[in-house]
Amino acid sequence: MNKIMKLCTSIFVIVMFYSCNQDIDRFDNADNYIYFNMPFVLNQYGKETSVRQDSLSYSFALDDISVTSYVFKIPINTVGLAHSQERTYRVEVVADSSNVTDADWDKSCIENLTVKRDSLRDTLYVKVFRSEKIRSQWCHIVFRLLPNENFQLGDEKLLTAKISFSDILTPPDWWNKWQGVFGDFCREKFVKWQEIYYLGADPNVETIGGPGLGKPLYWDNMPYYAMSSWYPSTFMFVRIMKQYFIDNEVYPDGDTSKPRVLLP
Repeated sequence: MNKIMKLCTSIFVIVMFYSCNQDIDRFDNADNYIYFNMPFVLNQYGKETSVRQDSLSYSFALDDISVTSYVFKIPINTVGLAHSQERTYRVEVVADSSNVTDADWDKSCIENLTVKRDSLRDTLYVKVFRSEKIRSQWCHIVFRLLPNENFQLGDEKLLTAKISFSDILTPPDWWNKWQGVFGDFCREKFVKWQEIYYLGADPNVETIGGPGLGKPLYWDNMPYYAMSSWYPSTFMFVRIMKQYFIDNEVYPDGDTSKPRVLLP
C-alpha cells in the first residue's frame, strides 16, 4: 500500500512539475498587446472617472499669428514583458473618418514607430499645421493600431484614437450675458479683452455669486452680472478697450470691406 502511495505521489509531483514548466513557458512566450492609453474623463470635482476620452482636440484660435503648428501627444501602452530591444508597432489612418490633406499634418509621424528597449510605453507625436482650411472647419484624424510580429491588439475600444484641430474661435460662455457691453463677438475684441483684463489686472474678486465666487475677476472669470454699479472696476477696463477701438482702426480678420471693430 505504501509503495502504491509513494508511486502516486511521485507521479503527481512529476505532473505538477511538468505543468508548472508549461505555465512558465506560456508566460515567457505570452503575447504582447498594444493599445491607445487615452486620458480618462474628469468629473465635476476634477477626479478621473472610468470613462476614457474618445478624442483629443486643439484650437489655434487664441494663439499668436506666429504659431503655425501644434504637436498632439497620444500615449501608447503595451501589456506583456519589456524587451531588451526596440519593438516596432504599426498605426494607420482611418481614411473614411478623417478629412485631412498633406497640408494639414505631417504624415511621416506614423512611420518607423517603436517602443524603446526595456519599456512598455511610447508616445505618438502628431504634428498638425495651422492651414487655411482650419479657419472655416474642424479637421479630424482617426488613427488605428495594427497587429504585427511584436504586438497583438488589445481592448477593441482602445484601438483607435481621434484628434481634432481648428482655427475657429468660439465665444466664451459668458459672452451672451455681456453682449450688450461688448457687442457682437469677434476675434479682435476677445483677444484685446484678454490683453486688457488679464489675471491680476483687477484686484477684486467675485463677491455676488456664480461658479467664480471668491475668485479673482479677469477675462476668464467674468462678473456674474454685467452691471457697472456692481462691478465698477471691470467697467473701467471696458472703457479702456472701448477707447482703444475708437483710437485704432481695426477690422475683423483685417478685412477693410467689413465694418470697423467697435464697442457699443
